[in-house]
Amino acid sequence: MLSRISKTLLSSVRIVMIFILNLLFLASIGSPFADELYSKNKAASKHYEKGNYDEALKSYDNLILEFPQEPKLKMNKGSVQYKQGEYDKADESYNAATSTKDKKALADLYYNWGNTQYMQADRMAAQGDKKAMDKYKASLENYIKSLDARPSDKDAKWNVQLVQKKIKQMQQQQQQNNKDNKQNKDDKDQKKDNQQQNKDQKQDQDKKKQDQNKQNDKKQDQKKKEDQQQSNKDQNQDKQKPEPTPQQQKQEDMKKDEAKRLIEQFSDDEKDLNKKPEKIGILKNKNVEKDW
Repeated sequence: MLSRISKTLLSSVRIVMIFILNLLFLASIGSPFADELYSKNKAASKHYEKGNYDEALKSYDNLILEFPQEPKLKMNKGSVQYKQGEYDKADESYNAATSTKDKKALADLYYNWGNTQYMQADRMAAQGDKKAMDKYKASLENYIKSLDARPSDKDAKWNVQLVQKKIKQMQQQQQQNNKDNKQNKDDKDQKKDNQQQNKDQKQDQDKKKQDQNKQNDKKQDQKKKEDQQQSNKDQNQDKQKPEPTPQQQKQEDMKKDEAKRLIEQFSDDEKDLNKKPEKIGILKNKNVEKDW
């Protein structure tokens, strides 16, 4: 997928070469301004082609200060920054170069700008930045603008399809993430509800147990109170019972003595009844005289 994006190098070189050809055209009509710009730009381009990007960037910065009216210099500066991996800076440089009226240069500008934003989006996505989707969409818009300026560009067509697929995948992934997050939230909420329900049930059970214990304690206290009241009542009744008179006491003692005598008599009779009876009709040691 990234193999097409890797063609940015060719696109960047193509931008520089187109710019050189434009300067050659200006030089061919004998403009002193074009000669000077062409010479200095050619030197910067050589640094770029050799991979001396720091020197190339320094040269383009000087050229932009000297010829601020030429937007293509900013476009070439953006190509150098892209090769250095400075995608945010390249993004700014390409944006500043959109004032060019050259249609071919615009086609290259939007193509390389799309590549730059695609790489920005990849880096942002790897860091978990939610704004990566916006960069992918910006990249797609620039590829489409490149096709508008040059409809025959197959690389631009391929990259349009590539970014569209990437955006679709990200949207699907985002939907799945949202679904998973919702499910996780629902699971957490359900777990929290279950924990709260268990907590409430335990509290109810503890409260019922406490109430039962209180009720039992209350019953025990009530029973103790009733027992104490009954005991006090019995004691009061004993205290309130009148003392017998001497005559009543004498009669009571007589009744006790009579009852005792009867018991003893019954005991003696019972002993006599338990004796072994003698044989009846047998005479012991008696000589019976004959009756003649």
